[in-house]
Amino acid sequence: MTDERTGSAAEAAGLAERLAFVAGSLNRRLRPPAEALTHVALSALASIERSGEIRPGDLARVEGIAAPGMTRLVADLEGRGLVARAADPDDGRSQLIRLTPDGVAAVAEGRQARATGVASILQEVPAEELATLERAVGVLEAALLAAAPAPARTL
Repeated sequence: MTDERTGSAAEAAGLAERLAFVAGSLNRRLRPPAEALTHVALSALASIERSGEIRPGDLARVEGIAAPGMTRLVADLEGRGLVARAADPDDGRSQLIRLTPDGVAAVAEGRQARATGVASILQEVPAEELATLERAVGVLEAALLAAAPAPARTL
């Protein structure tokens, strides 16, 4: 006789594997063109947008990027006119990064581009399946919000 918890754990693991594959496939399909901002850059911009202002080291931690990589990314974003730096009034050794109006527009454009890409994938899905997907997305949103200390909405 199979233990119900063991079967349930195995089913959950299988579902997690399938979901990870689908999420990865979606990300690859939604990859921006070479001249556009990368997913990493857009994610960093979205994190800055959520925080309003953030220290580079804190942004590196939020994004899971090593400090030298974040330094290069912030310099690139600043060079593109998407972020601006200012002295941190609480720590003279640090800076705060904030979005410029062009950075705000870049986040909105990135979100719209991803939504358009997902919408094109969903065009072939029957209406009753879309209703199922909508419920599943609600479950995932709730799980993300429960697991994250900060809002989970990025791109």
